[in-house]
Amino acid sequence: MEKENEFEQETEISAEVSVESSAEPVVQDYTSRKILLWENDDARRHAALEFLSDLLTGAEIQAVASEEEAIEILDEDDWDTFVVDFMNEGVSDSEFVKKANNYPAAIVVAISFAFLELEERDSVKLEQIRRLFDIEKATAPIRAS
Repeated sequence: MEKENEFEQETEISAEVSVESSAEPVVQDYTSRKILLWENDDARRHAALEFLSDLLTGAEIQAVASEEEAIEILDEDDWDTFVVDFMNEGVSDSEFVKKANNYPAAIVVAISFAFLELEERDSVKLEQIRRLFDIEKATAPIRAS
């Protein structure tokens, strides 16, 4: 009976540790990543660029102010990620997003940049946002069987 209690206590402690450790941000190397960020608003664009640079250590991030500028540089480099804010009017059905969705082996990450204006940022939410950038686009065609 005493051993069962010890086991239960040990299990509870390890469960607490795993929950706590999952809230800690994971530092990864993103030096091979090339990210194109489109945000019309100057303040939010600068805040998003700073935020993503801190979050995605080593990533090459280029920020642009207009859809035209984003489309213009789309084919100038081998981008693997495009970041947009779908809360901005016209972004979700823009020509740029259509082209980005068809860009080979790249992903589109749509997040709201409004939270960047907050003083405090929840580390759990930051980790969830970072994980969006770890998703890889399927390169093989999906076929029905």
